[in-house]
Amino acid sequence: MTRKFDDWFVPFSVRNLRYLRDELAEVDRKLPDARRAYFELVAQKLTLQYAIDDNERYIREKGDDVD
Repeated sequence: MTRKFDDWFVPFSVRNLRYLRDELAEVDRKLPDARRAYFELVAQKLTLQYAIDDNERYIREKGDDVD
């Protein structure tokens, strides 16, 4: 049996299983980069939220003098 999907002498379910396993392996290879990107986005979100909170606190403390 070959690793390619051109072996038409095997049943469809076997070819399909090979394809699905290769797709799963590809997703597994992408996971570390996706996790890293996710955590970077979470950190960026938290930074923005802290900045928003600081600005809102500043506005509340200054009252109507803010312009």
